[in-house]
Amino acid sequence: MRATLCTLALFSLLAGCTAKPPLVSQCTGQSRMGRTGPALVGLEYGTQSSPIPLDSVQFSNWSAERAVSLQRLTAARTATNTVEVTARFVSCANQSISFRVRTSFLDSNQAPTEPASAWQTVFVQPHLTATYSERSLSTQVSHYLLEITPP
Repeated sequence: MRATLCTLALFSLLAGCTAKPPLVSQCTGQSRMGRTGPALVGLEYGTQSSPIPLDSVQFSNWSAERAVSLQRLTAARTATNTVEVTARFVSCANQSISFRVRTSFLDSNQAPTEPASAWQTVFVQPHLTATYSERSLSTQVSHYLLEITPP
């Protein structure tokens, strides 16, 4: 009975590794449109991408997405009215892995409230969890975006 419960608990923990959500942003090729108006008119140049959902995690490539699963993502105001973002990851790999994470904090107009945080390396043992946390400096934060890339 105990072995069955342990096996079920292990499968429920690893269930997050089987779901393969798509990468968030979809890019299209460069536009060949030339400038048709005065210099002060805003035009779209270069590669365009689909909107990136805010308050979420963006994986840089499929290898990063396959190696780790996001188990929990939270954000909360601190006592000084800044924002602390915390993410708990579970390794989907059969060996120790590492990846880099950084956070961008944005205001209500989706403009940066401060430079993106420094890249932090997160180390995770096979099928175990690791936690990443970052605090904003600004009190004007309305949204955030975590980015994950291989080391």
